[in-house]
Amino acid sequence: MSDSVNDGVSDAVNDSVSSQSADSPGASAQRTPFNVFSLLEAQAREQPDKPALIQAVRKNSEGQFDYCEQNFADLLTDIENLSAGFAETGIGQGSKVLILVKPDITLVTVTYALFRLGAIPVIIDPAIGFSRLLHCIEEAAPDALLALPLVHAIRPLFPRTFKSVKIFITNGFKISPRVHRLQHLMQRQGSVPPIAPTYSDDIAAIFFTSGSTGIPKGVESQHGHMRAQIQVMSDLFGFDRNETDLAAFPVTMLVSPALGRTCVVPDLGSLHPAKCRPENLVQTIADYDIAACFASPIVWERLSLYCTENNIRLSSIHSAFSGGAPIPGKLVKRVCDIIPNGTMLTPYGATEVTPITTIDAQEILSNTAALTASGHGICVGRPVPGLQVLIIPQYEGAIASLADITPLEQGQIGEIITQGPLVSERYHGRDEATRLAKIAATDSDTGKPRIWHRTGDTGYFDEQGRLWFCGRIRHIAYYNDQAFYSVQAEEIINAEADIWRSALVNVLVDDEPQLAIVLEPHSECRKSVSIERQQAILRLLQKYNFPVRFSFVYPKGLPVDRRHNSKIERPMLAEWAQKHLKHGVTLL
Repeated sequence: MSDSVNDGVSDAVNDSVSSQSADSPGASAQRTPFNVFSLLEAQAREQPDKPALIQAVRKNSEGQFDYCEQNFADLLTDIENLSAGFAETGIGQGSKVLILVKPDITLVTVTYALFRLGAIPVIIDPAIGFSRLLHCIEEAAPDALLALPLVHAIRPLFPRTFKSVKIFITNGFKISPRVHRLQHLMQRQGSVPPIAPTYSDDIAAIFFTSGSTGIPKGVESQHGHMRAQIQVMSDLFGFDRNETDLAAFPVTMLVSPALGRTCVVPDLGSLHPAKCRPENLVQTIADYDIAACFASPIVWERLSLYCTENNIRLSSIHSAFSGGAPIPGKLVKRVCDIIPNGTMLTPYGATEVTPITTIDAQEILSNTAALTASGHGICVGRPVPGLQVLIIPQYEGAIASLADITPLEQGQIGEIITQGPLVSERYHGRDEATRLAKIAATDSDTGKPRIWHRTGDTGYFDEQGRLWFCGRIRHIAYYNDQAFYSVQAEEIINAEADIWRSALVNVLVDDEPQLAIVLEPHSECRKSVSIERQQAILRLLQKYNFPVRFSFVYPKGLPVDRRHNSKIERPMLAEWAQKHLKHGVTLL
């Protein structure tokens, strides 16, 4: 990244970090003015003619993709015009705007136009399921709705869900006189309203979690949080604004333009990552000499297998990022094999704070992968600058103050908690969830308040200060009153050549909990995972002190979360294994 851009973002984020305490509830110091829109605006002023957003739109008669492009100047103009259009509808500072549209480059214009007005985009992934989606909408209580025509067509059937909405916008054809067309709002030529006078601690957006271990929750992300996140990514990964990103993760579209980088949105061929078409990604990567690629583990799995089978190398990529779920060492190696001039980085984090830690492929393949395959868990690296991470004893209820608990020592497994400028302080409209997930503390040096976030994950620190992830607290399995951590056991098996994924679960035998492992072999290996092979897997687990009694081969792909198609739904598998207990393989 050029010095001017890096210094500009750094100065902004340093302000955010130093003002975090001042902006925290109960602090008396002056609040810090900031609007995250200003980061993109600065990039657009400095490099107006540079492409900001590129999207694959269709394949032409020669089988190649055609693309639409938008430079920074045009993006800024569209954002300003749309902010004027939104303002005419009544959207203003503090308005919550639910966005239910496909994740294309228009989403960037919409989101930053709302940031500019001080309005609050509410982002819910429809893939969480229809009933959950309705629950989240009602809980968010949006003031405005920007959605596909289909959503507007069915919303009269759910008056309670949409009762708070007063402003209706569609990104398609006009449905009724009450519904504004997004295209018309973007073409407003009137006076552009001033940038809203927001502060670092004002809510910038509400991002709903995937709900993989419960009902999705709306995470309040402040302008200061987003600024700090953008800076951390720039500092950690050495982003050069002259490079081009591929966004197989929609959120990347919001980050890349703020860093002055060109962002390309591919045609995945499906809204479901597990069904993506890797050949589409290969073409787009080649068309734009992609330098950094962001995708979920399942997308990397499909892309790396396709490239390996077809002897394809993605030579332009120097940084491959994965997130959303743990990634096995054998996948890291396969990805590195297809990017000969780059490496893979696997940040660890959550919707409430990203990233928490990071680690690169070199350290994984040279050191930690072997430990992972012997039951140590997954090493997720060292905490990013500015974040504190502690391991505390597992505790089911709320923890009112950090002073009430004693952090665990190195090597002891407990809950991972973290604090710093990236950490969201609240769930929107969920006071009880906030109380359970947040811990109040006082800075020992300044005496100012701090908020710690409980991740719900288990892990430990090793002697090198690296964090090891052992699985979700809710996924702990028990046998003879001893806890067994899901990821520690599963990654022993996932390191095997014929297994893609596995899940450690509890089943009941004579009302006593027993351990079971549910396997998803690679598709080409499914027939070869015989009873004898499953017994060998059980012996391997017992070698590393996991007394797993039953093994099952799941008849299809393991159930996973609908957003990333990567987080395994272990409670569903526990129920399935219990029903099929008589078919489980055991050691003789």
